[in-house]
Amino acid sequence: MDDKARKEKLKQERKELRKAKKLERQRRLEEQEDKNPLKFKEWFSLKGIRQEIKNVHWLTKKELARDAFVVLAFTVILGVYFYGADALIALILKTLGLS
Repeated sequence: MDDKARKEKLKQERKELRKAKKLERQRRLEEQEDKNPLKFKEWFSLKGIRQEIKNVHWLTKKELARDAFVVLAFTVILGVYFYGADALIALILKTLGLS
């Protein structure tokens, strides 16, 4: 029973940690909203560039890995789809004697 209670406590702590991280991420994004946008001329000064870099939402390693996986997965899926479509069209044209 002690082991079960400990696992439940760990599960609850993880849930609270995820919630805290989510709230922190939302707070950071709200802070980064551009309340006072730079004028075009100000943006090209060093001060403007530094200010703009502070407003950038930098991805965490986990977010970067997830996004990279999504891009690679879609690339593979679309590659297989287009390869199949090309092979099917080539087969149809060959059957019709047009190639």
